[in-house]
Amino acid sequence: MALDTGATYTMIPWETAEILGLEPELSKERIEIITASGVEKAPLVTLKYMVVLRKRIEGVEVVVHDLPPKSYVDGLLGVKSLVELKLKIDFSEGILEV
Repeated sequence: MALDTGATYTMIPWETAEILGLEPELSKERIEIITASGVEKAPLVTLKYMVVLRKRIEGVEVVVHDLPPKSYVDGLLGVKSLVELKLKIDFSEGILEV
């Protein structure tokens, strides 16, 4: 998973959502996302919890969408999750503080 300060929501691939027992295709809530191929609508689902860097956050809204095959990451950690995790980023020093 890559940290993406340009993404509002955390994004997980369809396969991960299905492994977790989610049914994104049934989600009534969809949001517009901007991809390399244009604007698309993707389902927004809620995870019971997520653990990142040994920190647990509850009720995480995530977008379900597959990234391009050659992106070499399987998801994006968005700003809403970063705020919940209380992570601090010092861009000038290149430091992520947990």
